[in-house]
Amino acid sequence: MRKPHYLLLLASLLTTPLMAPQVLAHGNDHPQYGGEVKVVGEYTFEMKQEAGKVSIWVFYDGEPLDASALALKVKIKGENRKEMVEVPAAEGNKYVGDLTFNPGDKVLAMLTLEDGISKIVAKYKL
Repeated sequence: MRKPHYLLLLASLLTTPLMAPQVLAHGNDHPQYGGEVKVVGEYTFEMKQEAGKVSIWVFYDGEPLDASALALKVKIKGENRKEMVEVPAAEGNKYVGDLTFNPGDKVLAMLTLEDGISKIVAKYKL
């Protein structure tokens, strides 16, 4: 009569790994606004460049963050170029700044958290 218990245990052990990736997932790695997405821990950054402007949306564990409560800077390193630009908050979880990138630029989107010290950094290579 102990066989059914072992079979139930075996069945549960075999199906658990199939469900684990869904439980461990944080944020969304699919673009919602047509930009390039980077996931850093539980934070998700989506960056899109068009018409001389860059837009960056930031999420925490899939939920939009309040952009007005956090500071965002963008560091750009490229051929004969190295600069740091503060990108102002727009509405909701969106930051918008007058920036253009060149092919091959390395871009760091640096979000400063509420404590004013901790930073979350998303790395892009264009």
